[in-house]
Amino acid sequence: MLGQAPAEPPDVEPFAVGAGDTPGRFLGRVLFSLPRVTVPALLLAVVWQVGESAVPLVMGVAIDRSLSTGDAGQLVVWLGVLVSVYVALTAAARLGWRLTVYAEQLVQHRLRATLSARVLHPGDRAGREGAARTPDGAVVSVMTSDTARLGAAGLVVQPVAQVAAIGFIAVSLLLIHWLVGLVVLVGASVVVWLMGVLGTRFSRDTRGYQGLLASTVARASDIVAGYRVVKGIRAEAEAARRYRLASQEALVGARRNAGLLGGFLFGTGALTGVFVATVTGLAGWFAVDGRLSIGQLIAVVGLTQALLPQIQALAQGAAPSLAAARASSARVLGVLRGDDPGTAGLRGAPAGRTRIDATQVPALDIELLGSTVRVEPGELVGVRADDRTAARLAEALLDPHAGSDSDNGIEVRLGGRPAQGLSPADYRSWVTVAPHRTTLFTGTIRDNLGPPARADGRGPELVDAAVEAAACTDFAGDLDLPVGEDGNRLSGGQRQRVALARALSTDAPVLVLHDPTTAVDPVTEQAVAERLAGIRAGRSNLVIASSPTLLQHCDRVVDLLEQGRAADGDLFDEPVAP
Repeated sequence: MLGQAPAEPPDVEPFAVGAGDTPGRFLGRVLFSLPRVTVPALLLAVVWQVGESAVPLVMGVAIDRSLSTGDAGQLVVWLGVLVSVYVALTAAARLGWRLTVYAEQLVQHRLRATLSARVLHPGDRAGREGAARTPDGAVVSVMTSDTARLGAAGLVVQPVAQVAAIGFIAVSLLLIHWLVGLVVLVGASVVVWLMGVLGTRFSRDTRGYQGLLASTVARASDIVAGYRVVKGIRAEAEAARRYRLASQEALVGARRNAGLLGGFLFGTGALTGVFVATVTGLAGWFAVDGRLSIGQLIAVVGLTQALLPQIQALAQGAAPSLAAARASSARVLGVLRGDDPGTAGLRGAPAGRTRIDATQVPALDIELLGSTVRVEPGELVGVRADDRTAARLAEALLDPHAGSDSDNGIEVRLGGRPAQGLSPADYRSWVTVAPHRTTLFTGTIRDNLGPPARADGRGPELVDAAVEAAACTDFAGDLDLPVGEDGNRLSGGQRQRVALARALSTDAPVLVLHDPTTAVDPVTEQAVAERLAGIRAGRSNLVIASSPTLLQHCDRVVDLLEQGRAADGDLFDEPVAP
């Protein structure tokens, strides 16, 4: 359908970041990255703004050519011209805004695609390897608020159109009377410069306030995402205290920024008011003196009044928006370069780290509290633990590079080598960890299940087997059914089973499952437990769970629930009764 948005977002080329890129240069490159759309939008915006500024000029000419002479024919002609100007500027405004919004959506989509690629695949940058991890609140803030500010095509379209309108008004006034035009040219330049001076402190403070706000949003997002861990270690009071401190700092920054904004708006309003009053008074004096006709006086007053919103828009809209966009550009550059605090841990491993043998399935060894949990290839080993220990263990397996051994008391080895000695890319290619918290993407069930195409052509076969093993067939007969935003069209148990099927479909050499069936009914859980060993035959498998149904189908169970033995490091392997 004509004008209808495509069903899928277009494929875009990520923005390249060079060593010499500054926030200002990157901002300019982003704003001018889609000239095929922004240039037509800019031209239409110029027609719109100049057309609005031409209205008082046309009215003045109509008065001089018709009303002062009594010629009705001239009146009809100039009324027709006035209507034509309104039709042209209205059409240009409508189409120009549509193109501007379209350009903003495309540029912001490209920015988010670039940031997503950097966060999820850090090894693609400069040939360095990296480990994907769940984005924290700071990264989420950059990918939402900062990309919206940075990718606003109106930052180019509207200011250029406003400058064109100011130029048209100035030229028109020069043609009406050179002195009035000169006053407008000089006065407008001085007023805009003074507005920039007034806005310097406000712009600087805006960057600081954006940082405080992003930090607060990041802290809140991290607390919500890690609430189960926070609850498990009984750190609710400390988490709340830290959030209150961050929130209070952001509140102080917001009040200070609002005060500076008020002062800025008052100062710019006073400047523009004095300027317009001066021009109007000068034009009135010339009309009384006979140097301006009635039509010219009306044109001068109308053009001067049209000049006011253009200057105000430049000073109060474009200038602060550009300052905010430049601050956002610096934050986006920080994420793309891996320098932003929100992307700690994404930079990748140093050169020279060892690699594991890709010809065999490695064994998984976990040093925990002085004892070793070993998972041999082909084994399905269960670990029974309290919520806090289970969360620590899952986190250590998800990202062994996040902290040192002394931080978490857990050491992970893969194929006999410490995981921290492996490159993150190697570790992630061999180990898949399905955390307890279920996350689904907007799309269909197939979109959430399908692994990358495999060289052996077993991709579709693995998906079907994973759907069957995760007991999803009762609701996933059609894999093209939409799941909704974050899977909100599915029940909690269905979401959990889709996430389990996704983990199984990867056919990872080492698979770690953390409480994969807590939201399903006993009958379904029994079916999952019975099928798990079959689909994972020949692989290394670790299940962290407290469910007796799952644990009784494991080859061995490591019991960490007995606090006395766990505290002494006396872990034991308990064979499962047949």
